[in-house]
Amino acid sequence: MTRFHIATTIHQGKGSLSHLADIGAQRVLVVTDSFMATTPTMDAVRRHLGRAEITVYDGVTPDPTVTEVSAGVEAYLVSDPDTVIALGGGSPLDAAKAICKVAAEHGDAPKNGLVAIPSTSGSGSEVTTFAVVTSHNPTRKMVLVSDDMAPAMAILDPEVTRTLPKSMTADTGMDAMTHALESYVCTERNDFSDAFAEKASQLIFGNIETACREPDNLEARERMHNASAMAAMAFDNSGLGIVHSISHALGARFGKPHGRLNAVLLPTVMEFNAGPVTYGPHGISEVADRYAHIAHLIGLEASTRRNLALALCAEIRRIRTAIGIPDTLTGLGIDKAELKAAIPDLVAGALEDTCTPPNPVAPTADDLAGIIAKVS
Repeated sequence: MTRFHIATTIHQGKGSLSHLADIGAQRVLVVTDSFMATTPTMDAVRRHLGRAEITVYDGVTPDPTVTEVSAGVEAYLVSDPDTVIALGGGSPLDAAKAICKVAAEHGDAPKNGLVAIPSTSGSGSEVTTFAVVTSHNPTRKMVLVSDDMAPAMAILDPEVTRTLPKSMTADTGMDAMTHALESYVCTERNDFSDAFAEKASQLIFGNIETACREPDNLEARERMHNASAMAAMAFDNSGLGIVHSISHALGARFGKPHGRLNAVLLPTVMEFNAGPVTYGPHGISEVADRYAHIAHLIGLEASTRRNLALALCAEIRRIRTAIGIPDTLTGLGIDKAELKAAIPDLVAGALEDTCTPPNPVAPTADDLAGIIAKVS
């Protein structure tokens, strides 16, 4: 039996920020970061909210911490909002979801719910029931999951992403690609998640380079924005895999951008997953055959299904280089000696991560250590 759940109303396209005026908010808490709080987008949010009383909590940093969420809860209690707006990338969105969850657990959920306005096209947090919060005692990333953390509304306005730097466009775009491909092969996949993952893959492979190369190309940005949400709806209803498990461990330890870590890991993990575990009708594993299908959908060609799956991995590596992402962890600035010493802890963290069980091939500790060594 399969359950597929979408709780978020999506407003999409240029000018969709105007839907804020339809909410009827009177007291609003905006959860964001210090940069987004000073942008024209924040001015537009204020304008569309009209006479609403607005409190801004801009204390969110990349990889939001338990401490930042606690400070956000304090801001929530002081402002007593009927509406919470999350503005920014995955970090402000995740922090806002955790803040609203705490409020809901105490019987004080905002009447109009949470409105998510993503400024990046990657995490898809605007439509998921997940939030990732970092603890520093011990240092680890905690994945929170609850149906009532899904935002009531998501506004996907490509104008909000126009000023995103190339590096962040690349990193977040590769995060969305990873969401689509991991959800497509995970053990909990289903026909509905497949549909979103397939369409998201087509949009991402077809637009990520243009979005990085031409920042004012709103058509490419809009398609990446939509693809990010679609990929998130796919994994929210299926699962992810060990790209995310290893990335969570690496990110907590070394503080590197999540999407960039995913980009380094993705093709190597795909090759691990595609190994000859269960042979299907095309003489390759079922996972490899599914990779081959994605390759076909995005227009790649090869003489065999196996070569088609390999062509997808090669295309990811080509795109990764084209958009300026290094192909190794040391290329991201992680010291090789420190990385080697950290491998036992990284492996232990990845094995405990909630993204590991749905991976199509159950990894051993040695498998995970080998993957990290290959991309070091």
